[in-house]
Amino acid sequence: MNIFETLNIFIAGLISGIILYQSFIVASSVFKSLKLEYSRVLLRSIFPKFFLVILLLGITGLFVSIKNQYNFYSMIVFIMTSIFSLICYAIIPKTNEASDENNQTKFKLLHSLSVILTMIVLIINISIIFD
Repeated sequence: MNIFETLNIFIAGLISGIILYQSFIVASSVFKSLKLEYSRVLLRSIFPKFFLVILLLGITGLFVSIKNQYNFYSMIVFIMTSIFSLICYAIIPKTNEASDENNQTKFKLLHSLSVILTMIVLIINISIIFD
């Protein structure tokens, strides 16, 4: 295993760890500990940064994969990671708007899309370990 393969695994592990920590520790703790109006403010501050960090790590992983003699599987994973996190970041304003307007149908659709894309990113990044 060369340094680039090790770095790919590290980046994928970092992305996976961030997603798990944010989803299962931070978000659930915020909802349990804070009133809705405060949790809303905090999460609206955290989630854009969350998706931007994943995007930057995905782009970094892509460059490392290219440097790793074009490791095709890792390249695909990091391209998908970057695209999906960019989509999630881009829909945040519309998701927030739907929540503010109490448009539950639109909110559920956008939130579900964000959750599904994030879970796909988690699964594909974990899969790098087995490549």
